[in-house]
Amino acid sequence: PDGSVPLTLANRTKHAAQLHKTLGAPIILSGADVSRVGITEAQAMKRILSAAPHGVAKEALLLDESAKNTIENARNTLSIIRKHAPGVATKDIKMYLVTSDFHCPRSEFIFRNVFESEGASDLMIEASAAFSGLPDDISNSPEQEMLTGFNFQRMKDINDWGIFRRLCHEHALMTNLMGLELREYGVEQQNPQHFDNATNQ
Repeated sequence: PDGSVPLTLANRTKHAAQLHKTLGAPIILSGADVSRVGITEAQAMKRILSAAPHGVAKEALLLDESAKNTIENARNTLSIIRKHAPGVATKDIKMYLVTSDFHCPRSEFIFRNVFESEGASDLMIEASAAFSGLPDDISNSPEQEMLTGFNFQRMKDINDWGIFRRLCHEHALMTNLMGLELREYGVEQQNPQHFDNATNQ
C-alpha cells in the first residue's frame, strides 16, 4: 500500500540486475499480484530495474503477470523463452534462476520437473541465489530442531519471518505438498533426484 516492496523481492531484483549487467541476457519477470496490493510482482520488479541505478532497457524485460505460484512461474517462463527464441534448441539455452536463498532448492526442484514435463529437460538451469536479508533467528540456537508440525497459517506475515523459520517452511512444503501440487498441474512424472537435491540442501 505504501509503494514499497518486500526486502526479499528488492534483493532478488538487484541480483537479477547484476547478472544482466554481466551477461547482457534478457530478464524474465514473473509474478502476479498475489498479495493484492494493486501491482503485480512483475511490474514492481520492472519499475525497480528500469529506474536508477540499474537502468535496464525496457525491451530487455519480459513480463509474466499471471503466475500465482512457483509452478506457474516455471510454466510461464518456459513459454516466454520459447516465444522469444523460436529457432533455438532448448539444449542451447541456459537460464539463470534467480530467487531468494531460502527458496532456491524448492524453486529449482519445481522448474526442473516442469521443464522436463514440457519437453525441455535439456534446457540448462543454474540456480542463482539472492541474499534474502531476513532476520537471523538461528545463530543464537544453532542446535534447534527443524519446525515441521505446526500451522504456518497462524503465524504473522511471512515477510516478517526469520531465515530459519522460512527454511522450515520451505522444507515442509517440499516434503508434504509439492509432489501433490505438481500432479495437480499435470506433472505426473517427477524426478526423485531433483527431490533429493532439494531436501538435502
